[in-house]
Amino acid sequence: MTKNKKNMNKDNNTEIPEEGVSEESIEKELDDKASNINENLKLEIEKAIDDRKRALADAENTRRRSIKDLEQARKYGHLSLSREILSVVDSLEKAVSSAPKEKDKLSDEVKNFIIGVEMTLEQLKQVFSNHNIARIDPIGEKFDYNMHQAMFEKETDEVEQGTIVEVIQPGWSLHDRLLRPAMVGVSKKKIKQ
Repeated sequence: MTKNKKNMNKDNNTEIPEEGVSEESIEKELDDKASNINENLKLEIEKAIDDRKRALADAENTRRRSIKDLEQARKYGHLSLSREILSVVDSLEKAVSSAPKEKDKLSDEVKNFIIGVEMTLEQLKQVFSNHNIARIDPIGEKFDYNMHQAMFEKETDEVEQGTIVEVIQPGWSLHDRLLRPAMVGVSKKKIKQ
């Protein structure tokens, strides 16, 4: 064979050292190759471990986000239906408030009709309560633009400025979200003349 070609052992495909090459240099070369292979393996293992940690973190974040989304859907899923039913509650409350107070003078049919409307209103309020829909009736409270809508100002010295003195229409909330703001009249200082 020529000097440029490396001698190969046919049985296990390993290089046969050429003459004049010392065993120490061969061992050093093998140690260097083994060291390079070990470094490469270490880097690949570290990368694989890092990729695995990232994948696990992503999976955990996705799981937490899914749980949060599911909780939000359960908690606020009926938000739009609740908003639409508020006008029904308003109508039933107007009907009940406009009914005569003395029912004894009414015919049985009218009396039963009024009682039925009152019962329906109470059932609807119980359903609202079961689903954490709360009425906002802020008379005497300080005005809060997050929960109230000011419709007018009323001059008075009887209460502190910015206090709600009249509720035109009650508001409603679902858990901590506003379904409808309370429409209110707010006090302001009397102008001295």
